Amino acid sequence: MKKSLLLLTLILAGTTAGAQDISYGEYMERVLENNIALTAKRMDIEIADAGVTGSKVYNDPNIGLTYSNNELWNNGIGQTIELELGKSFTFGVRRSRMDLADSERKQAVALLEEYMRHFRADATITYLEHLRAAMLLDEAIQIHNDLSEVATNDSLRYVRGDIAQSDWLESRMAQGVARNAMLEAEANLNNTAIKMGYYMGSLENAAELRGSGTLEISEQAASLEHYTGQAIEHRADLAVALSKADLATAKQKFNNALRRPELDVKLGASYNIAAPDFTTVKAGISVPLKFSNLNKGARLQDEILVKQANLEIEEARLLVEAEVMQAYNNFRYATKQSETFSAAMLGDMRQVVESKRKAYEMGEIAFHDYLIVQRNESEMRGEYIDALFSKAVAWVEMQRAVGFSMEYGTK
Repeated sequence: MKKSLLLLTLILAGTTAGAQDISYGEYMERVLENNIALTAKRMDIEIADAGVTGSKVYNDPNIGLTYSNNELWNNGIGQTIELELGKSFTFGVRRSRMDLADSERKQAVALLEEYMRHFRADATITYLEHLRAAMLLDEAIQIHNDLSEVATNDSLRYVRGDIAQSDWLESRMAQGVARNAMLEAEANLNNTAIKMGYYMGSLENAAELRGSGTLEISEQAASLEHYTGQAIEHRADLAVALSKADLATAKQKFNNALRRPELDVKLGASYNIAAPDFTTVKAGISVPLKFSNLNKGARLQDEILVKQANLEIEEARLLVEAEVMQAYNNFRYATKQSETFSAAMLGDMRQVVESKRKAYEMGEIAFHDYLIVQRNESEMRGEYIDALFSKAVAWVEMQRAVGFSMEYGTK
């Protein structure tokens, strides 16, 4: 039994020997620098910048060359060459197109900020999940070590005839269950580390990452009114709604500019090869008759889109207030839940477990009685870890709702 316990200890030591410690600050720095999805999302700004540049161009002129021959070509009679240069003038279209491209860029910036609001929160929660998994693994190792010592001692006690076979078998089974729980906790820790590696843009040796820090946070909630006001000021989705309204207005102006009459100006010359004296110069203008503008459907559609965008601003504002209220209530609840536990309470429970273990080793109680107390302590510590995790996540969700940068703040 001692040999198997030593072997398992060496195996677990081997799994952590190559661990790479990484703080939350280092983790987020690498995430923001190397995440592939975020890098791709940032290109939306570059695309919008290119659109702004492209909107400034003027429409191109056009040139035409015509050759005609209404006689025998070898006599050179009636052969003419015509050269024509034309350009269309659209009044206000270029300016409105530039305004539209500028509105599209503003919306791209707002959408990126909104993406970042959720991205930073999700990346932070991933780090917290890793810390939680590390604490649960430590707890699982402690339980396994305790039960392994008991099982080792029980093997000797059974040989001496100090305990019944049922107690010896039950202690061995409890050790096996604890071992499986420990291995499962280790696998979960490695999986959360791999998820961290994904956020950092590289899976190379990702399973060896180990977060440093604690789930305990010191932040206390301010007033609901304070957070609501901050959210109205900072939330990116409100900026997205505002940019959508501006974009709808810009599109309306652009479409109105397209409906204005165009002026086509043409200059040309006709050269008669056989009779150069008959060379002529001509000029002209043309204005398209846009009877399609009599259809008010397109104008009405633009007007409705503007009204819709303005209504979405009000809806977005209401959503912000609702999410802040929910996040605020969740954080207060998680804080009260975490305060249910204390270091003294956990210490007292550990003393109870130790006293029950001594009582079992002295033959005063059965192994099953000791195991019940030990499992109760394990459940309590698990609930304590979950309470710390829930409070930390609730704080991140509070910042997500308000629109601040993500920091979970350790003691």
